[in-house]
Formats: sequence, structure tokens, C-alpha cells
Amino acid sequence: MSNKGLFPPLMQNYAQQERLVGFEIEYVGLSIQDSTKLLQKLYSGTIQVHNHQQWSLVNSALGTFNIEMDAQILKNLAKKSAENVKQKKVDIEGYLEKTISYVLQNVVPIEIITPPVLISQIALLNQIIPELRKNKAKDTHSSLLAAFGVHINPDVPKLNSTTILSYLQAYILLNDWLRDVIKVDLTREISPYIDEYPENYALKILQPSYKPSLSNLIDDYLLYNYTRNRSLDLLPLFAYMDDMKVRNHVDFTLIKPRPTFHYRLPNTNLHSTSWDLIVEWRRWLVVEKLAANERLRMQLSEDYLKQKKEVFMPTTKWLNHITPYVKEL
Repeated sequence: MSNKGLFPPLMQNYAQQERLVGFEIEYVGLSIQDSTKLLQKLYSGTIQVHNHQQWSLVNSALGTFNIEMDAQILKNLAKKSAENVKQKKVDIEGYLEKTISYVLQNVVPIEIITPPVLISQIALLNQIIPELRKNKAKDTHSSLLAAFGVHINPDVPKLNSTTILSYLQAYILLNDWLRDVIKVDLTREISPYIDEYPENYALKILQPSYKPSLSNLIDDYLLYNYTRNRSLDLLPLFAYMDDMKVRNHVDFTLIKPRPTFHYRLPNTNLHSTSWDLIVEWRRWLVVEKLAANERLRMQLSEDYLKQKKEVFMPTTKWLNHITPYVKEL
């Protein structure tokens, strides 16, 4: 498969190495065991079983894959159950884990967490999607209660305020377009997991006078976004950069500090044979391109701020305005 059109304008990361990207893929209908064997068939490697809810594939052709049930309560129960069995104790937690897992099997997704790979290797990761489809894995459209997505975690090009702000601005400007082109599933749209940035935060950071220090950029983000539930979640990045500041503002339990963006908007669309990881990566690349184009970003920020001053602005007006620019990027 050709890598044409897969590369962002900025190819090096904060460490002056080629940028990496990882994916998280959520679905139901296939067990953790079968999911891990599917990955082993594609990439070789050795299977490690940590507990009922958490498996890994190590030493594969691409690195370490983690496969787990995406529910903290189940993972905690499974860990405790494994300890009980090892210590020959009465395994109440194991009983609870199996019962809850059975009840929630069509609601709580299995999650494949891929190793970070070179952008030129995304096509290799993409082999996972047709295999999941062939093995009858179910996506976010499988149930009215399902809210399954694909997360994309690309390396940050630079760990400075100017670079990170450029991505935040680009994402806000493209948010309506992304939601429209992705056709975000209704269950995911009304769930709290992929909320938009508050409008007062968007208006603040799009101002041409907004040129914060890195510390102030983090402070402002935490003031308006003291939650993981953003479609572009920067808490892992800011936790990597200033661990204590983030710990003092938000519940740190599920935050995994890392120097990457955490883009959570895409659906898992296994039912569509035209959908895959490359489709969603190319959509993310529009954010990359606008972030790198300061002139256009400043122009569109000015346009956005003007439109927001209008008393009665149709929700489609900004979408109609931004779409022609997307085609040029």
C-alpha cells in the first residue's frame, strides 16, 4: 500500500527524531484472547496474559500491543482475582469480574492499544481493521448504547507554547468540519467523552493577542478543561510536561503522561468496508496542515471571531465557510 499523502508538514518530534503515532481501537464481539491471537497472526510475537482483562503481545514485528477490556473496575477486579488465585484465597473478585464482564460484554469495549509506529508504518497497522471485520468484531453502530471510537496519538513536534497553541487553534477551527466529515455517531455525540472545548476558551485562544508562556498555556487549558473528556485531550501531554500542575487540578487516576496529542473524535466504523485507520489519519492531517500554516490560521481565526459576534448565526455557517479552505490544505 502506498504511503502517499500520509506525511504531515512537520516530520520530526520534540527529540529531533521521526515522529511516531499510536492508535487505540475499541470494539466488541471478539474476546481478548481471540483479539490477541489475531494480532499474533499478523505480526508474530509472544502472548503474555496479565489477568482475564489484560493481555499483551510482545516482541511483535511492530512492538508491544496491549489488549484489554476498557473498564477500570473490571481491570481492578481482574488484578485482584489473579492475586487471589496465586495466594489460594477465596476469589470473590473473580466472581464479580466474570459476572460484570458478562453483563457488559456488548457495552464495554475491548481495546487494542498499538505500539507507536513510524508514520510510514501506518499501512502495516491498518491490516488490523479488515481482520477485525472478517472476525465479526462489532463497532459503535452495533448498539444504541455503544460509544466506541478510535484514538490517534501522534508525537508532538515541539514541546513549546507556540507549537501546541497552533494545534489547539487549528483543531478548534476545524472542529465542525471534522464532526461533519466523520459523521460522529449519535451515542458518542451525546456521551461526555468527546465534548468540544468551551466556547469562551475557544474565543480566548483564537485572539491574535493571545501569546501565552508555556506555563500560562497549561494554566488556561486546565482552567477551562479540567477533564479528560475532550475530543482533543491534552491532559496526557501537559502531565508529561508539568506533572504536579496537572495533578493539582484534575483527577489523575486515568491520565497517562506522554508527549503526544490524544485525538479521540473518530468512530470505530468496522461495518463500512471503505473505512480504516488511514481514512482517519488523513482527516487528522488536515489539523496538522492548518497548524503549520500560520497565515491561513490567523486569517481563519479572525473570520471565526467575527462570526461569533453575530447574534443569530446558523450552526452550518462556519462549516460552509471553512470547507473550501480544507480542500486547499
